[in-house]
Amino acid sequence: MLIIEERKMENLLMKRFQEGVKQGVKLMQQRMLMACENGTPINIEERAYFVRSDLQNLRDIFEDLEAER
Repeated sequence: MLIIEERKMENLLMKRFQEGVKQGVKLMQQRMLMACENGTPINIEERAYFVRSDLQNLRDIFEDLEAER
């Protein structure tokens, strides 16, 4: 039978929780990057969100400025 102090168990659980959060963040980053590259929306709470890169956004800004001339 394995006996672990309560404090050690709490530290172990917190460490595993933090690792899970980090892994979840990495997965979401990959998902957003793929959506940006493919031009597909990300569905969050029944709404579609489109992700654009900084270069895409800058290109759109310059196109809008050119159209205003």
